[in-house]
Amino acid sequence: MTKHLKWEAPEFEYHPKDKSWFLIPGAVAVVLFIWSALTGNLLFALLIVLAFFSFLIYAFKKPTLIRIAITSQGIKINRSLYEYENLDSFWIFYDPDRIKELSLKSKKTIMPYIKVSLGEENPVKVRRALVKYIPEKKQEESFIDNLSRNLRF
Repeated sequence: MTKHLKWEAPEFEYHPKDKSWFLIPGAVAVVLFIWSALTGNLLFALLIVLAFFSFLIYAFKKPTLIRIAITSQGIKINRSLYEYENLDSFWIFYDPDRIKELSLKSKKTIMPYIKVSLGEENPVKVRRALVKYIPEKKQEESFIDNLSRNLRF
């Protein structure tokens, strides 16, 4: 019987936010809303309101704990199985004080990257388990991922 590597991790890194964190986005939303109302662009005003409420909902969202398993069939994340035949490669982003994340490059165009926190799992063990099934190829951290991490979003 094949031994599987399993771990649990939060679905994303959560950073508590105080009132000052919302000051600049709130001010920008108010200015854009007033400008769009004054110019008669009500659709843009509605878009600003919806965007700001979406921002607030995501900012206050707490991460759930997810279960990850590396099996001989693929990578299981909660109840979803990502089969190796549908994955192109993987890369582990690891900087002890900043990031511990497994990135899977999918062959699908709709969802090209699947990112999973390593939590407290040893990245060397994860790498050893994955290289048996899919190639390791260096990836660059996306601008959006880098920006959201630096803004502590």
